[in-house]
Amino acid sequence: MKRSFILTLAVGTFLQSCRYKAQDHVKEKVTPAIERDVIQVDTIKTAAIPIRSFIGKTTNDIDLSKMHECFGVMLSRKASKDKYALAQYSAVIDHCQHGQSKFVIERFLRHDANGKSVFLIVDELDVVANYPAICFGNFQLAIENDIEGDYFVEFYNNDAEIITQVRRIWRIDLEKEKFVEITKPKNLRLINPDYVESDEDPAFTFPSTGEKVLDFIVDPTVFEIQYETVGDLNADGLSDIVMVRRDKTNKMAIRSILVLLQNKDKSYRLDKISNLLMPVEFNKDGSKIYGTEDISVVNGELHLNFYGLAGVQGNIWGHYKYFGDDLVLTYVETYNVGAGSSQSLYYDVVEGKLTEEITDTAKEEMPVKTNTFKMKKEKYLFENGSLNGAMETAYKIVNNN
Repeated sequence: MKRSFILTLAVGTFLQSCRYKAQDHVKEKVTPAIERDVIQVDTIKTAAIPIRSFIGKTTNDIDLSKMHECFGVMLSRKASKDKYALAQYSAVIDHCQHGQSKFVIERFLRHDANGKSVFLIVDELDVVANYPAICFGNFQLAIENDIEGDYFVEFYNNDAEIITQVRRIWRIDLEKEKFVEITKPKNLRLINPDYVESDEDPAFTFPSTGEKVLDFIVDPTVFEIQYETVGDLNADGLSDIVMVRRDKTNKMAIRSILVLLQNKDKSYRLDKISNLLMPVEFNKDGSKIYGTEDISVVNGELHLNFYGLAGVQGNIWGHYKYFGDDLVLTYVETYNVGAGSSQSLYYDVVEGKLTEEITDTAKEEMPVKTNTFKMKKEKYLFENGSLNGAMETAYKIVNNN
C-alpha cells in the first residue's frame, strides 16, 4: 500500500518498501507524480545475487532464466524521452526478504507479439540486505542543484518514525544509464515508510474466530476471497476451510492464505496464516506469471498447484500435511521446458529424496534420464516460506551435478 509522508528535505517519491510486499510491481502504465516536500513510500528488504551479469540482457532473457522478480517500478521520465524502470531480481522469492539480490536499471524496448513489455537491462547493482539493519529504497529527491531525480538509498530501518541512519546513496542517472554513487548529504532525515502507531498492520491482523469464512476477510471493501477449498485437514472429522485473500484494489499486493479449522459448534478458528506462500500474481507489465492456480484438500493434505505460462514460467506443485499442531511441507514437484528438453523434479521432503527426470524432446523417442539425490531432511512450516524457497537447495544440487 502506498502512503504519503512529509519529509524535512526537498524530496519527491519513495517507491519501494523495506518491509517487502511481495507483489510490488508497478512498472508499465505508471507515471510517478512529483510534489515538492511530499514522499510516497513503499520500501524493500533485499535478497539473492544472481551469479552472472544481466547487463545487455532483456527481461525476456531473465524470464527464461527463472529468476524471481521481487519488484519493478517505472522511473520518472523528466530526465529522458525514453521509458526506464527499476527492478529487483533474486534466485528465489524468499530471498526478496533477506540476503543478496540484484537491482537493475531497465530501458523500455518494445512490446512483443503478445503485448508484453520488453526491457533492456543497462546497469545493475548487487546488494546484500538484512532487514532491518540494511534496507534499500528508491526515492525521488531534490538534493543536487535542487533538481528532482531518482535516487537509490541504503539505510537502517530503526522502526521509528524518522530514519536518520542513511549509509549510502546512488543517483539513478538515466542520461548515462548508470547507478552513480554520490556523497551522502549531511543530516539527511527520511520518514520511515513502515512506521505505524500499532505493532501490526491492521489489514493483516485477522480475527482468531468466526462463524463463517467472510468473518476473516477483515475489510470486505478492500479484500475478497480469491480461492477457497474445504476438507478435513487435522483428522478430527470436521470440514476445515483454506482460503486465499486478495486485495481488490491492488493486484500487486500480498495475498494471504488462511487455514480455518472447524469447531464442533460449526464455527471456525484461525490456525495458520501465510503471507509468503502465494507467489507474485502479476509481473511488472501486468501479465500473470502463472496461467492457472488452484488449491484443494486431498486425503487430508493441502495441495497447491501453479501452472506457468508457456515459455515464461514453469509449473510447481506442493503438498502440506498436519503433524501435530504443525502444518508441514511434505512434497514439491516442478516441471520446466527448455530448448530440446524438459525437466521434472520430485522432492519427497519427508524422506529427503530428490528425483530429477530430464526428457530429450529433440529426439523422436524422447528418452528420459533419471537422477536421484539424497537431501538433508528439513522441516518447512506452512507459515514460514514458499515452495520455490523450499526448492532452493534442490536447484543447487541439480545444477552442480
